[in-house]
Amino acid sequence: MNAKSSNGAGRPPAVDLERQVAKLTEINRALMGRVERSLDFHGNAFTLFEAAIFLDRKVNDRTRELTEAMRSLEHTNNELNAAIIASHTAQNRLHDSINSMSEGFALFDRDDRLILFNQKFLDYWPALRDRVRAGITYHELLAQAFRHGEIAMAEGLTADWIKGRLAERANARRGQPARSIYALRDGRWVQMNDRLSAEGGIASVLTDITDLKRAEHEEREQALAERSAHLQATIESMSLGVAVFDQAGLLVHANERFWRLLDLPPVFAMPGTTWEEFCAYNRRRGAHALVLEGDRRTGTQDEREWMGRWYSLKRDQMPDGGFVCTFADVTERKQAEVALRDSERRIRLVTDAMPAMICYVDAGEVYRFTNRPYREAFGHGQDPVGLHVSQILAPVDYAARRPHMDQALSGRSTTFELNLPAGPGGARFGIATYVPHISDEGGVIGFFTLIQDITERRRSERLLAEANEMLERRVAERTATLVTLNDTLRKEIAERERVSNELKQAKLEAEQANLSKTKFLADASHDLLQPLNAARLFVSSLTDQALPAASAALTRKLDNSLTAVEELLGTLLDISKFDAGRVTIDEQVVGLSTILSGLVEEMMPVARAKGLELRAVPAALSVRTDPRLFRRILQNLLSNAIRYTPKGRILLGCRRTRHHVKVYVIDTGVGIPGDRMEEIFEEFRRLDQPDGTENGFGLGLAIVRRIARLLGHRIKVNSRFGRGSTFCVELPIATARPVEIAAAPPPAVAPVARLGTRVLVIDNEQAILDGMRSLLEGWSCEVSVARGAGDAMAAIARHTPDIILADYHLDRGETGIEVIAALRRRLGANLPAALLTADRSAELQRRLATMERCSLLYKPIKPAKLRALMTALLDS
Repeated sequence: MNAKSSNGAGRPPAVDLERQVAKLTEINRALMGRVERSLDFHGNAFTLFEAAIFLDRKVNDRTRELTEAMRSLEHTNNELNAAIIASHTAQNRLHDSINSMSEGFALFDRDDRLILFNQKFLDYWPALRDRVRAGITYHELLAQAFRHGEIAMAEGLTADWIKGRLAERANARRGQPARSIYALRDGRWVQMNDRLSAEGGIASVLTDITDLKRAEHEEREQALAERSAHLQATIESMSLGVAVFDQAGLLVHANERFWRLLDLPPVFAMPGTTWEEFCAYNRRRGAHALVLEGDRRTGTQDEREWMGRWYSLKRDQMPDGGFVCTFADVTERKQAEVALRDSERRIRLVTDAMPAMICYVDAGEVYRFTNRPYREAFGHGQDPVGLHVSQILAPVDYAARRPHMDQALSGRSTTFELNLPAGPGGARFGIATYVPHISDEGGVIGFFTLIQDITERRRSERLLAEANEMLERRVAERTATLVTLNDTLRKEIAERERVSNELKQAKLEAEQANLSKTKFLADASHDLLQPLNAARLFVSSLTDQALPAASAALTRKLDNSLTAVEELLGTLLDISKFDAGRVTIDEQVVGLSTILSGLVEEMMPVARAKGLELRAVPAALSVRTDPRLFRRILQNLLSNAIRYTPKGRILLGCRRTRHHVKVYVIDTGVGIPGDRMEEIFEEFRRLDQPDGTENGFGLGLAIVRRIARLLGHRIKVNSRFGRGSTFCVELPIATARPVEIAAAPPPAVAPVARLGTRVLVIDNEQAILDGMRSLLEGWSCEVSVARGAGDAMAAIARHTPDIILADYHLDRGETGIEVIAALRRRLGANLPAALLTADRSAELQRRLATMERCSLLYKPIKPAKLRALMTALLDS
């Protein structure tokens, strides 16, 4: 190596050696000549000859060493050339190997500068192909990638991400493998694994994990869906009442326990109910304790009493801005707390009155109970509850008692003598008993301490035996007292549990009774309408007679009053059916034009009578709804608009959105004050009429809201006081063809029934029979009455009727359908018949559809409809 480095021209080492040998030979020749010349001057030939021999020997040795060095250098040069060739071959193979890898590969030196990389590594940075080169640092590579958008990262997180990545690289340099995952702008995901190389650099391998990330995303979404389903099932199975509201305050989900626990109508468990509606309802019924005040976006928790029960109220905020309300009945816990406090007070009174020092220590050697003598002796008057034993006792006393405490905590009782704090009379002594407290599972959870002062026994040997006997007797008595007291407390707790169970049963019966009340009112339509029907029949009979003017006026007023009562009772029954869940939905695809035009024709005479303009905008849209219930909504809204519009016009129209249609009822009436927008939807709430009078019962809008919630339609109202109101009903647009609804034929003017028509009337109410007899005889009919199948059979034996009018609900479980069928079989003729009932169920309509020449007429009976029906049946 030295020879090669000294030639300076890159010549072979053998040439240099030959030149050096030639130089040495020339030097030798010159020296020899000089020696010979010196002999001539000095004449000392032998000395010079010896010097020449020595110099020749040295030259030969140096020549031999140079020859061996030349051979060694030639061999080394050959090995070096072979190593260079092998290195170039290895480098080529390494390049081929890393380029054939399916992952990206990059090698960085100690200074984190890029040394080597493959083509796959460049494929991950398509915008940096011209900038990625040997010598670029890892930090510069990341900065360039972010600058050209190669790495997808949220704005503002770039610097922190790069800083964290450099910290991971520092860990890799300390021998800890580092791994990072990031997303590229083309949607791919890359995982980079960094490992320390043998030379102190970093070897990075980039792997495409896009498929794996997509699979993880799909699995995560599936797991989230399953977790959501499990969460809903869990909420439904919880003993707590749970209601989840979104950030707008709309109810998203509520379990059944929520409305049952708080005694709410089921409508408050339907999605779409607002938090404000829930709070307003509770304030109206006086349940202010169930309303959590304050900002609904903040969490809060409280326990409150209402109607003799205690409730735990909690509101928790959710990350999306919504909140969760939970309600729990904690009456039992509150009662148990009161009972425990009372029991603790009694125990403390008893133990404080005892002369013995009593305490209870848990398994952690922490005081949980002490009586007054113990506090005075060891606590200096303060209560040591919650403190460790070592904090109360002196170190010497604690060390002396520690073995006994360990024995008690191991489950064995122990008795020992101890020194008590000195009193006015000098030293005092006591005897302590530690009794382990064993749980139901068999583990020791603490121990009881009973300490008796035995100072007097120590002072006198004579009194020692007596004091010991007295102590044992007193210990036994106190233990018996504690056992008796414990038994008493157990009995008291059992009694309280029995009372609590009875209260639970009473509450359950009250809830069932409340629900039964609503169902009863919905089912009692027949019995409620019977006397009203009888009164209507009697009034109709009077109307058909020639009466004096004063009596005729009174009869008309009576008829108007009965009509009002009939409307009020029918509305109340409808509300009861909605609350009891007895209304069935018959959802269809119907055209709006049919419903709107029919309503305008129906309401036009009423509007004209008040001098109002009523107009409908034509609509060619189809919607999905129950046409009967939806028509009821618009009918009530139009009635309200006519009632509260003294002059001007009323417009019925609709507007289409993307997936819904909004039906508007717009009037130019008196408007609604802003503070009464919600009040108008409550039962029996009415606004003042423009002329100072009140009309209606305040139930129309209450029914509108119930129907809308039942159908899932949204009701909105906008009004300016004194300028008019706008009511809006939003319902979904249907893409299917609407169901064709045949237009009902115009009611024919009923002719007078034929004279002498024989009519058999069957009803279990005598007032109804008397009213029907009076009305039909006023029409010159021959009337026979019967209260059941037996009376009817006897009546047809005397006279064969021309037509049968029967009530549906009769006594002893009989029905009008069964009686009509029996009479037809007895007479052998298919007599015309009509079923008079207040039952509007679909089951009755299906049963009646199977009978020929039998029609249905709902109570209360309108005389004109009855007359037309009888004429149509007799002529068929």
